[in-house]
Amino acid sequence: MYMASKLRAGNNKFRHSEMTRPRIALLGLFLEANEFAPVSTEADFHASCYLETQDILDEAAKAAPSMPAEIPGFMADMSAAGDWEPVPILVTGTEPGGPADAVFVAKTLARMRELLTQALPVDAVYLANHGAMTATDSTDPDGAFYAMAREVVGPGVPVVATVDLHANISDRMVDSVEAIISYQTNPHVDQHERAAEAAQLIRRLLAGEKLTKTFIRMPIVAPSVRLLTAEGPYADLIAKGQAEKSAVGVDIVSVVGGFAWGDTPENGMAVLTYAKSANAGRELATRIAQQAWADRERFNVTLTSIDAAVAAANERAQNPSLPALCIADVADNPGGGGRGNTTDLLEALVAANADSVLLGLFVDPAVAQQCHDAGTGAVLDVVFNQTNADTHGRAVPASIEVLGLSDGFIVGRRGIAEGRTSKLGLSACVRLGVITMVIASRRIQAADPAYFETFGLDIGTFRTVVLKSRGHFRAGFDEYFASEQILEADALGLTNPILGRFSFKRLPRPVYPLDPKTSWNGA
Repeated sequence: MYMASKLRAGNNKFRHSEMTRPRIALLGLFLEANEFAPVSTEADFHASCYLETQDILDEAAKAAPSMPAEIPGFMADMSAAGDWEPVPILVTGTEPGGPADAVFVAKTLARMRELLTQALPVDAVYLANHGAMTATDSTDPDGAFYAMAREVVGPGVPVVATVDLHANISDRMVDSVEAIISYQTNPHVDQHERAAEAAQLIRRLLAGEKLTKTFIRMPIVAPSVRLLTAEGPYADLIAKGQAEKSAVGVDIVSVVGGFAWGDTPENGMAVLTYAKSANAGRELATRIAQQAWADRERFNVTLTSIDAAVAAANERAQNPSLPALCIADVADNPGGGGRGNTTDLLEALVAANADSVLLGLFVDPAVAQQCHDAGTGAVLDVVFNQTNADTHGRAVPASIEVLGLSDGFIVGRRGIAEGRTSKLGLSACVRLGVITMVIASRRIQAADPAYFETFGLDIGTFRTVVLKSRGHFRAGFDEYFASEQILEADALGLTNPILGRFSFKRLPRPVYPLDPKTSWNGA
């Protein structure tokens, strides 16, 4: 469908449009919500990131902040472009998990409204947002977030948002803001650039520029492993939008892949364009959408069986001439709501006595605490998942040797975690037979080599590395593994990309690939 309207700019009812030192409000809300995962609680948000007012500026100023990268990225570009006054309101977010507790969402939006109202007048608002949040009582709290900002500042103040390319874009989100700017990279390594793009757009809007928006949502809910941007059908769509936009006079193109496990009526690959010419924006959005539909079969997924993956690992251990192997446990990705504790691959590797294998991050706070209590060098009997066994993570008894310990505050060096502080909680490196494991207390996907190197491990010495991650590891571990050295394993978990295995209840139907005979008229 199409929705087109003129962006509101240049009519700030609070301040003169020719201000030389604009006051820009900063707000952030981040959760990628997996409908099939346990509820994300207030404690989860506070443990990960919850900052108000001056604390936002203080955290952003750190060498390795533990906050969404968009906030310091936006601030840096605004400062580089000229004088301005940041007006920090509230920024919160947590690792992907189940729907957010509705009470926490309501309380947070109310607090944002209170602080933003107190901060008036402002000249513009920047919303840093994931865009795939749900709550226990709503499929669109992101839309409520956008609408709240609009209601407080009124129709004359530019509001611009950045979102993850896994966002599920709602009509309310589109209607409430001047523009939504999506990441262009997956793994996500362009948060700073997209935040800078938002800052530049805000300055242009404050100068009186006006754009027209076009929004198309398609009946495609793609598995996340097919939304990579180095190659593949989604990469082609991103490239098409960026290659053609300047030639046809379009300012911003966002091609948003969506997050299937959100299971919302707002699901569906989306194309957003913002242009001075309504026709130019509409025509480019249409061409991108039509290419996506023509290529829809390329979004189908084929995974490697566990038996084949373990056999490949054993082959690497026995034949040093073969290139090293990376097995991605894509079905248990904490970066998509996975619990980080599934045992299919672990048990299969142990049974096969697979040698020279490194596995992580396995999430088990109880075992991590036992390791810290016992100390480095200790040999102890444990039961993985003794306190958090579930459908996909069985209780597994094991004898382990503690090789190293960490408080879990780790500064990333590559990919999505580069230059940011990750909070793994109490963590341990252990040896289980011939397998080396890194155990964390908090759910963090294994996206950065630093999570292993903090224990003195040399990743290059292992013949097989098993990572609980969907795809972000590709930016962190590309110095060790080319694309052809990576296998995506077909194991159990809350992020298995074979979508037909899930009982979706709210997705718009029919939708491809769940409904292979889905039709779309291209408009």
